[in-house]
Amino acid sequence: MTATGGIDRHDLIRNAVLFLNDPKVQSSSLTSRITFLESKGLDEAEIQEALRQASSSPSSSSIPPVPPDGFQDSARGYGYNYNSGQRRGMFAPDPPRRDWRDLFIMAVISGGIVYGLTALARKYLLPHLRPPSTTSFQSTSASLTAQYDEAARLLSELQEQTTKLVASIEGDQVRADAVLGEVEDAVKGVRDNEDRSREEMREIRGEVDSLRELVPRMIEKHAANQTAALAELQSELRSLKTLLQSRQSQANSANSSQTQSAAEKLLTPRAGKGIPAWQMVPNTSGGSGPSPGGSSAGSLAGSGILDKEVVEGEVGQVKEDGV
Repeated sequence: MTATGGIDRHDLIRNAVLFLNDPKVQSSSLTSRITFLESKGLDEAEIQEALRQASSSPSSSSIPPVPPDGFQDSARGYGYNYNSGQRRGMFAPDPPRRDWRDLFIMAVISGGIVYGLTALARKYLLPHLRPPSTTSFQSTSASLTAQYDEAARLLSELQEQTTKLVASIEGDQVRADAVLGEVEDAVKGVRDNEDRSREEMREIRGEVDSLRELVPRMIEKHAANQTAALAELQSELRSLKTLLQSRQSQANSANSSQTQSAAEKLLTPRAGKGIPAWQMVPNTSGGSGPSPGGSSAGSLAGSGILDKEVVEGEVGQVKEDGV
């Protein structure tokens, strides 16, 4: 077997030398040729030996060597082509033969795999394939019944809560509608009040503008009336002053005569009860008629009272006009 291996290695080296001497292969790089030889199973020493033999052999020959099938197929990847009519050598080694040890190892591995799969099936798959027992079926049925009852109870509670929630939402909606109506009414009232206030402000502004135009004219008219009233009052006061001065001089002369007659009567003795002498109207002329002095004094007193009332009335009228 060793001799056969040596012959095969020698054939590999010889085929490698023929491959390296090919003119088409020599155009490629040395690295690619070494890589190709390594892929064919040659080690570094064999590759160096093949390179040495290829470099020592003549560069040209009459008949180009034919590489084996492996070299030909791989060389095609580098762009090399050989004629199909040339002879091809056997380069690939024979496949290894299987003996009883290989078969025993394969049987042991297969048996272990089958045993593992069977154990896994018994542990995990078989319990699920077996039919359940009566006790487990009853316990499962009771558990399912309890779960169903619990689900029904939860469903009824959920339905009650949903009903309450719907009623609460409806009540809230009614209250919200009422509040919304109140808000709308309030907004409408505010808008109406705002419109009314704007209208009132417009009217007030118009009245203020009219008053602004009317007040100067009223002031001018009042000033003119006051000036005329003051002028009239001044003229009346001057005439009244003149009248009072003239009447005051007449009253002074009448008072002096009345004082003298009253003193004479007081000095005379009384002749019984009667009107006091000082209350009686003196009669300087000795007749029964009233004396001119008394009549003039009475007329002067009456005229003074009348003139005083007239003056007060004029002053009040002036004050009213001024106000």
